[in-house]
Amino acid sequence: MNHQDWSTVNVGRNAKPYAKPKTEAEKKAELNAMKKQGLVATEAKAFASGNKSTTGIGPMATSAGAKARKIEEETESFNVQRAGLGFGKALMKARTEKKKTQKELATAINEKPSVIQEYESGKAVPNPQIIGKLERALGAKLPRPPKAPKKKPDA
Repeated sequence: MNHQDWSTVNVGRNAKPYAKPKTEAEKKAELNAMKKQGLVATEAKAFASGNKSTTGIGPMATSAGAKARKIEEETESFNVQRAGLGFGKALMKARTEKKKTQKELATAINEKPSVIQEYESGKAVPNPQIIGKLERALGAKLPRPPKAPKKKPDA
């Protein structure tokens, strides 16, 4: 059996066993002993900046604070015009007159059934292409949702 190697192999570790980590008390005692021997010179940091930015003092001087300030100062309104219940009821009436389910209507216009459900509940953002497809599939004229009023800038 000369072809077998019976030596110990440490996988993922050094051949030497790990030294036990020093506790804070041991580190402090070692540092004090070195100070007494004159082997260590200590320094005190003056004006340590910590988490402050170099451009100023306070939370608005940091980049995160500046971004927060920009968001607070933003005046643009992000309200989106919805289809509304009037459109949804007209769509539901036209669909039921044709005796179609939401799923049948959705497959007829190549959309998901959830799109029809959103339009009927008034939660959908109106898309003229989808409204046109619905009108053609149902053979009925649907009321167009009112356009959102545009706010004039103050400046």
